[in-house]
Amino acid sequence: MGDQTGYAKLKGALNVMPELADLCIHPDVLEITARCMGSPFYLANNGCMMWCQPGASAGEIHSDWPLSDVPQPYPPWPMLFQTMWMLTDFTEDNGGTRLVPGSHRSLRPPEEKDSRNEIPVLGRAGSVIIWHGGLWHRNGANTTTDQHRMGVNVAYIPRFIHRPREGWPLIKRTLFQQFPKHLQYLLERSVE
Repeated sequence: MGDQTGYAKLKGALNVMPELADLCIHPDVLEITARCMGSPFYLANNGCMMWCQPGASAGEIHSDWPLSDVPQPYPPWPMLFQTMWMLTDFTEDNGGTRLVPGSHRSLRPPEEKDSRNEIPVLGRAGSVIIWHGGLWHRNGANTTTDQHRMGVNVAYIPRFIHRPREGWPLIKRTLFQQFPKHLQYLLERSVE
């Protein structure tokens, strides 16, 4: 998302917040992921905390990796399946995620003008948004003076996609060994 004032990310959040493990293996999310992407699949990003602070500007509209590395037209099947767990309420004013419904069917990356069809995704803390990685989305502007918007992003990739060597921290092996077996399986491509 580039250098965006008032918006902070913590990549590889499982390393510093292992209590996020339950979100990574939530049975409903795993069932939906398996139906939409097939099995086996793996975790791609080891959790990423997203903090949209008061006064933060809106992010750039985008689709998710690995589509930036794929020639157009993009394939219609998901190369990444994305979730955003709402740790605080997501509102139109506090920088909640905004998306363009059906945009993954365009099979191309978005342009800034494409954001005119976006809608805010609103929800209470504890809710989860799930989407095809080709869906155009971004964080909204946080126009409040006192509301922080926090979420954790957990992404899944099908077996034929390998996570990038750079960018996302690997899980510490000592921590990996403490996780439930199912999470260890999902992380097997992401461990030190």
